[in-house]
Amino acid sequence: MKKLTALTLALLLICLALPLAASAAGETVEVNKDYGGDWQIDGSTYTCRERINWPDFGVYTLGNADGIIKLYMEMTVADKSVEPDGLGGDAGFLVGITDVDGDGIIEENGDLYYLIDISSSNDGGFVAIEKNIGKWNDWSVIDHSSSFQRDSVVGLCLIYDPAAAHFAVYITEIDDMGNKMTEADPWIEWTDENDPLTGKGFGICSKITGGVFNNVTVATGTEATPPEPTPYEPGYDVNAGSILLADFTDPETIKRAIGTGHDCELEHDEENGCLKVTVTGQDPFFKVPMDQRTYFDGGKYTVLEISMKTAEYTQAEVFFTSRTSRDIARNHIFFDIEDTEGEFTTIDVDMSYDDHETWGDQIRSIRIDPDHNGIEDEVFYIRSVYIKTEEAAYETAEDTTAADTESEETTGTVTETETETEQTETKPETTTAAAPTTTDAATEKTEPGKSGNPVVIIVIIAAVVVVAAVCAVIVIKKTRQKKA
Repeated sequence: MKKLTALTLALLLICLALPLAASAAGETVEVNKDYGGDWQIDGSTYTCRERINWPDFGVYTLGNADGIIKLYMEMTVADKSVEPDGLGGDAGFLVGITDVDGDGIIEENGDLYYLIDISSSNDGGFVAIEKNIGKWNDWSVIDHSSSFQRDSVVGLCLIYDPAAAHFAVYITEIDDMGNKMTEADPWIEWTDENDPLTGKGFGICSKITGGVFNNVTVATGTEATPPEPTPYEPGYDVNAGSILLADFTDPETIKRAIGTGHDCELEHDEENGCLKVTVTGQDPFFKVPMDQRTYFDGGKYTVLEISMKTAEYTQAEVFFTSRTSRDIARNHIFFDIEDTEGEFTTIDVDMSYDDHETWGDQIRSIRIDPDHNGIEDEVFYIRSVYIKTEEAAYETAEDTTAADTESEETTGTVTETETETEQTETKPETTTAAAPTTTDAATEKTEPGKSGNPVVIIVIIAAVVVVAAVCAVIVIKKTRQKKA
């Protein structure tokens, strides 16, 4: 009995040791090996030609990290929603890989790795890091502060120090002309302080159908240094009172916006020569095309001006991100859109009254939701989006009023009876709308308003009637509308 017990104990110890040995062996990977995805290599270009079973990645290993490494590649951002069954669109680097069962496939439900991911979803483009511990473990850190969208070309750079479990992720935005814009600071810095992974393998990963990755490079040791920031000139006069963010009379600008739409159809309307937005679902929105050349100082520029026309009355919303406020769910403001009676109108939204007081710093992206309730088949025509200083916005309003008054003065004389009627109808009036309740749940669509602050304050100042006209100056605290 004692011999049998000893034998049984020995077998038990062997069984326990085998997984540990396999795990230890799996902490390194075979270099330059296809771990699923039918990869094609052409110099520094890597193409993942085959989607493997979701949720796993196609992975091509590049090496094993014994010290600090720097990885770089350029890729086209994919949209999760257009991949088969909405399953995919993610791509980037895997580091700290352990192929636990040694089957030559890096499986989400079983293997260990850090994922440095770049993709596009309903909230726009994002950069994120996930720690996979044999299962999906949610994002350890995620950054929505970029303005890039589906089909944007970006450079992804990772500096990874396995000894410190430290990650620094840099993004290079690349415009249609191939110009590269890289900021000096990382988009994400993160240290895993909770039982860091010990795997050494690293490589490219993809869930993109036919994902292509260019200019792939690996640097180690003293060569693993941060990328040099790329000098670039802002696409606007930094001393100007207004910045044109999007000219939607230009079909090329509309093309850049089309990939950003959700629950709405975006198209070029030839009759009006502008962007046409048709609501198709309950949460319609689109992003204003921006890149590093149009990032701006939110402390200086506070009034968003939208030139548009519609036959609808809706409560609309603007979402945004900045360098320091990266959670788009908490960066928003509500405003009203009224029936413009067939005329193009400008709507000014004072962003400094945003619902969580996060407007400021460097604004990197802007999203417009034309109807909070998402009534199907509503139509909005949009010509342009500007951002202005408060002074420039008020000067524009006053100039427009003066021009309207001058036009009215040239239309002919007005009878004494008509003048008396106009004087009666233009008495000073103040209208205040009460603020609806709010909810801060980041995963739900936020309800309108900001507690304790009126949504809209409109002050109509009566002007002196002279001979042929009435001059009215309209000042709107949070939103303003005027004929374009």
